[in-house]
Amino acid sequence: MTWKREPLEKDELTELLDIVETFDLAHDFTIRTLVHTGLRAGEFSQLRSDWMDWQNEQLRVPAEQDGWTPKTEHAARTIPVRDPDTLRVIREFFKRNEAVGVGRQAVYYRVTRVADETGIQKKVTPHVLRHTYGTLIASKGATPQYIRQTMGHADLSSANTYIEYSGVQLNEEASEVWG
Repeated sequence: MTWKREPLEKDELTELLDIVETFDLAHDFTIRTLVHTGLRAGEFSQLRSDWMDWQNEQLRVPAEQDGWTPKTEHAARTIPVRDPDTLRVIREFFKRNEAVGVGRQAVYYRVTRVADETGIQKKVTPHVLRHTYGTLIASKGATPQYIRQTMGHADLSSANTYIEYSGVQLNEEASEVWG
């Protein structure tokens, strides 16, 4: 898989998450949720409070909801949400709102508005944040199966791309070779 837009590097992600704290709850919720769940913009725009399993700290993308269906059959999935700041912001958002209630274009606007306030040189879009999630979990040691399942991919080839991009396999092999 080649990407039109590359994932954010660690320092870029830190800058984005730092600056989003100066924005309102809707922007903070959008950025953190996309970065820490890998949701597509269309999925995020359909997100409702009943997708959250608070007890297990999981987000469940349904196979169908009020006439909406995910992009693919594999997109119906469960995504663990373990970042404490993201969980806090999701809780806060859903205390005030039942659903996201905006379209994909508004999601795109929120992401680009926050990114424009950073020094990040690359174009930051909701899909860049999806790629960022994939490389972030790969860098933390997620298996190809975990990446495939949480991102809603049909096969492991996409998941392996995130692992390759993150450099985890290369670093693990170097450790084995050079001990």
